[in-house]
Amino acid sequence: MTTVLQRTAPPTAARTWWAKTVAAARYEYLMQVRRPAVWLVVIGLIALRCASLFPPGFTSTTDHDTLVADWANNFIQLCPIGVGAVLADRARREARLGLDDLLTSTPTGIGPRLWGKAIGAGAATITPVAVAWVGLLGYLTAQRGAGVIPVGLAAFAAIILPGLVFISACSVTIPYLTGPVLYRLGVFGYWIWGNMVGPRFGIPTPAGTPFEAIGEYPAGAWFHGFLSDARERGITPTGGEAVLSIAFLLLMALAALVTTQLVLTKRSPS
Repeated sequence: MTTVLQRTAPPTAARTWWAKTVAAARYEYLMQVRRPAVWLVVIGLIALRCASLFPPGFTSTTDHDTLVADWANNFIQLCPIGVGAVLADRARREARLGLDDLLTSTPTGIGPRLWGKAIGAGAATITPVAVAWVGLLGYLTAQRGAGVIPVGLAAFAAIILPGLVFISACSVTIPYLTGPVLYRLGVFGYWIWGNMVGPRFGIPTPAGTPFEAIGEYPAGAWFHGFLSDARERGITPTGGEAVLSIAFLLLMALAALVTTQLVLTKRSPS
C-alpha cells in the first residue's frame, strides 16, 4: 500500500502555485494557438495596415533602426484590436461549456487558472504577430543583411510587445465584468481613441503621451522612428519617457490581473 501511495501522490512541486499556473498556461496556449480565427484575424489586420505603409517612403531609408521602427509602427497599428477580439471569449468559455463547477472543485484554484489563462492564451494570440514579424525580418535580412536581426528583435520587445501584453491582460480579465461583446466594442473604441486620434482633433486623448499603448515613445527615443502624435504635442521622447511608457503598460496589465483575481476570489463560494 505504501508503494501505491508513493506512486499516486503528486510530487510536492506539482502542488505549488507556480506549477499549477504553468500547467494551466500550457493548456490554454495549446487550445488557443490552434484556433484558425486567431491567425486569420490577427494576420489579416497586420496585412490590412501594411497594405498602406506609413510613413510613405520609409522603406527606402538606409538606417536599420528607423526602418525597423517604422515597420513595427505599422504592425502595432491595428493588430491589438484583433488580439483583444479573439481573446475576449476566453473568460466566459468555461461558463458557456458548463465547466464552472467542475473547475471550482479542482485543487488548481482561481489564481493559477486566471494567470495561466492570461499567460497561455495571451502568448498564443501574440504568436501570429511574432511569426509575421520573423517573416518580415527574414525578408529584410535578405535585402539589407544580418544587421537587421538584432535591431528587429529589440524593436519587437520594446515597441510591439508591451502594448500586446497590456491588451492581452485586459482581454482575459475585463470580459468577466462586461461580457465579450461589450468588451470588443470597448477595446475597439479605446484603441482608436487612445492611440490613433491625435491631439489635432481637439479631443482629450492619451495619444502622443507616455500613456498610449502604440509604442511611439520607445520607437522615437531608441530607434529614431517616425513621430506623429508626440510631435504634435511638441514632444521628442527621451529614453526615460520610453521606459515610463513601457512600465505603465506592464503595470496596468498586472493591475488588471490582480484586481480580477481579487474579485473572482470574493465571488467564489468556497
